[in-house]
Amino acid sequence: MRSIITAIFAQRLWQAISGLVTILMLTHFLTPIQQGWYYSFLSLAALYTLFDLGLSVVLVQFSAHLFINMKWLDKGHVEGEASEQFLSLIKQSSRLYLLLGLVFCLLMIPAGIIFFGWKGSEDLLINHWQWPWVCLVIATSANIWALPFLAVVEGSGRVGEVYRLRLLQGVLGSTACWAVLSMDGGLWASSMIPLFGFFVALAWLIFHRPGLLCNTWHIDDRRIHWSNEIWPLQWRIGLSWLSGYFLTQIYTPILFYYQGATVAGQMGLSLTLANMLGLLAQSWIARRVPSMAQAVGRQDWVFFDQIFKRDFTISVAAFILGGLTLCGLHYYFSFTVYSQRALPFLPFLGLLLVVLVNHINGALASQLRSYKKEPLVWVSLAGAILTVPIASIAASNHSAGGVVLSILAVQLILTLPMSVYLWVKYNKKWRS
Repeated sequence: MRSIITAIFAQRLWQAISGLVTILMLTHFLTPIQQGWYYSFLSLAALYTLFDLGLSVVLVQFSAHLFINMKWLDKGHVEGEASEQFLSLIKQSSRLYLLLGLVFCLLMIPAGIIFFGWKGSEDLLINHWQWPWVCLVIATSANIWALPFLAVVEGSGRVGEVYRLRLLQGVLGSTACWAVLSMDGGLWASSMIPLFGFFVALAWLIFHRPGLLCNTWHIDDRRIHWSNEIWPLQWRIGLSWLSGYFLTQIYTPILFYYQGATVAGQMGLSLTLANMLGLLAQSWIARRVPSMAQAVGRQDWVFFDQIFKRDFTISVAAFILGGLTLCGLHYYFSFTVYSQRALPFLPFLGLLLVVLVNHINGALASQLRSYKKEPLVWVSLAGAILTVPIASIAASNHSAGGVVLSILAVQLILTLPMSVYLWVKYNKKWRS
């Protein structure tokens, strides 16, 4: 278990360190307007999470339940009483992800050209943005195809292997991004991380787990009844991910539309810092997902509660400590030339609180998914439905500060109290 948390923490720590380096390089090599375009590119491309439809989370849960009496053989082959169902799950999900990647590519290329084309006529300093956008979309759509393979291997208990792979993806992708920025590649840098992520995942499958590709090609894909076993949980998690996007990523494009690229860049940079902290804190929860799912399968409630409560407490404490550190750094850099690249202190602090609430809600949802249920989806959806129009009005009239305040108000008044209430309710109900 120590090797697992080491791998997860190393990957998340790299994300944090590389994210800070990327921020410094962006502020050095890009103008404030270019920074706004860069983060708006990434926020719009993050719509790929909606095409995922929450399936990668479902795959982790289902493969964890299937793998209780199974084991890995050499080169990615498996054996055990549920091996055919396991391989059928991979086959069906890989075909679906291939289709989703193609749809994402066909829809997002013209959508981005229309959206950014309107703003491109105003930002005269931004030229030749079309091909960087096309490259980003293609790289992201290719990366989508590899998601189910990583999800099922993680769910099988090989969490450390998956996170070491993600660490390699991050190292190569970030290094390529920095190289492009240093060569004045501008917006082309945005596609480096998904592009190298795809190449690393493809090499991993070909050289380390070719059995997954070979066996899933020949296995009977009717061993898993998708509509009865996968879809009932998937559509709920898909709605939850949709809500998550509208509660976080959508606000950079909204500010890009109403306030311009400079303010959007400030929001994008600040949100990147806050999300990096959230990813680090989530490490303690992520490592336990397969173990919690298997504990539910065994009805070992003592172990189930013990691991969740301990790691939840550590993750929240780590977030708060990291948040205080970021606030200190924000104060320090307020006296430098970088002060105009991030949000002012109070909106920045509010954004940290927003991500902290998201982290708490996400941890509660992860624990409930161990039952193969998703009851918090309606809370997230209601929060998104309320927040998006309010934040859009705030963006047009009060800029980024109004956006952050509107998100935080909905979370503290509605989302967090309802999530805690339902978490307590359903933990009692599903154990009786």
